[in-house]
Amino acid sequence: MLRVTSSNGGVTVDAPAKVNLTLRVVGRRPDGYHDLESVVAGVALCDRLRFEAGEGLSLTCDDPAIPSGDDNLILKAARLLREFCGVDRGARIYLRKHVPAGRGFGGGSSDAAAALAGLNALWQCGKSSAELACLGARLGSDVPLFFESPVVVMRGRGERVEPVAARPHWYAALVWPAFGNPTADVYAAYDRQPMSADGRPGATEILKFMEGPACEAAPFLVNDLEPAARSLRSDGLSVRTLLERAGAAAVGMTGSGSAYFALTDALAEARRLVDAARAGGAEAVAAALEGDSQHVQGDTP
Repeated sequence: MLRVTSSNGGVTVDAPAKVNLTLRVVGRRPDGYHDLESVVAGVALCDRLRFEAGEGLSLTCDDPAIPSGDDNLILKAARLLREFCGVDRGARIYLRKHVPAGRGFGGGSSDAAAALAGLNALWQCGKSSAELACLGARLGSDVPLFFESPVVVMRGRGERVEPVAARPHWYAALVWPAFGNPTADVYAAYDRQPMSADGRPGATEILKFMEGPACEAAPFLVNDLEPAARSLRSDGLSVRTLLERAGAAAVGMTGSGSAYFALTDALAEARRLVDAARAGGAEAVAAALEGDSQHVQGDTP
C-alpha cells in the first residue's frame, strides 16, 4: 500500500488510509485483545511524509492538532527502527496530514508504517517489507497491513495479514462526524453487549463479490463493532442515516468508527454522496479504493 520515492536527498512516502470492508470479532484473547477477521482495502487518500537526513529526530506536521512529541507513533517507529538496525542516525520528518485522525481510517498506523519504510530507505538499513511489517506489529495492530497489497484479510489482533488478489474497481464516499471514537471505549462497549448468533455473513464472504458492482457487496459490509460504537454517541450525527437518505446502497463503518464509507461504481456518484454528507453537517471526501489500475487522491474536505 505504501508508495516510497527517493529524490533530492530525501525520501517521500505516501501513506494511505484504509477501510475495513468487513470486521467480525471471532473471540477474545487472554491478553485482553480481541481476535478479529477483517477484509481491509487501502484508499487513495494519503498522508505524505518526507524524510531528510538531520541531527537527532524531529517531526513537523502541518496539522497543529497532531502531537509532535516523543509519544507520536512516527517518532516511536523511528526510534524502534534505529534500535533494530543498530544505527545512530537522525532525520527531519515532515508530515502533511490528509487522513482524519481517530475516525477508523488507520492514519496513525499508516504513518508509522511509512516511517519504518521511509527511514529504512534513508538510512539504507536494507530491511525487507516482511521484516518491517513484523517490527511494525510492535507499534500497533494495524501497522503490518500497510506493507501488503491494496486488499488484505487481517486476522488475530491484526498482526496476521494475507494479501488478496482481487482488485475492486470501486470508489468510496468517506464520511465522518466531528467526534472520534476511542477504540478502547468501543471494545469495552462491545464486551458489555450480550452475545448472540445473528446469522450475518462471515468476514470473507465479500471476497466473492470484490470485482463486481458495488451494490452486490452491500449485504456483506458487516462490522460487529458498529452497535457498540453507535451506543457511545446516540445523540450524535448518524452518518449511516445521512448516507442512506442520500441514496447510498452500500454503506459500512470502518474500524471502530466514527467514520463510514459508501461504495460506488463511479467517482461522480461518490462525489454526489460527499456533497450530500457535507450539506448534512458531516465532513467527507471521495476517493478510489487502491488498486493496480487506478489512483485518485481524495477530494479535499
